[in-house]
Amino acid sequence: MKQLIYPIVLVITALGVGFGLSYYSLEQGRELTATHYGVWSGWPELGTAQIDPYARAHLARQGMLPLGKGEGVRFFAQRDTNGDTLSGRCEYSVRGHMPNHALWTIQVRDPGTNQVFGHAESGQMQFSSDGAFDLAIAPKVKPGNWVNTDRLGRIELLLTLYDTNAFTNLGSEEIELPQVQLEAC
Repeated sequence: MKQLIYPIVLVITALGVGFGLSYYSLEQGRELTATHYGVWSGWPELGTAQIDPYARAHLARQGMLPLGKGEGVRFFAQRDTNGDTLSGRCEYSVRGHMPNHALWTIQVRDPGTNQVFGHAESGQMQFSSDGAFDLAIAPKVKPGNWVNTDRLGRIELLLTLYDTNAFTNLGSEEIELPQVQLEAC
């Protein structure tokens, strides 16, 4: 009897682990192969033939079309610089400079539904004399550059750099993207 149960348990365990890891890779596994720039995660190779199979499967499952490498690059942030999960009930400041680009946008999204609740674009921003910007991400109106979080629970920031060549060169790992800092909660 033991000789019959052992192979059955082994096969069931192997199938469970295999299907479980595949499901995780498709649903939550985008971070496994992402390139990290501070709090931002992205895949500069997404619109090329060198896309990894996990990122390709994630895109197919989400029904998303990647931008071509010459068209732009997307990055996601789900945590602030302290490592805490972003919340729509808190106030954040996105500060810094952007790499070479023609246009950029930042969207506030619900990570569960991917619904966009607010956005800002470089053409509407006020910049300091050195080219830096300061964008408030908050549920209440703020002076200057501001994006509404609509008092959501968890939020995700989506940064898209259009027409950028910053990630095509060797050494692009040294590029710095803006910081996301908690101001109040």
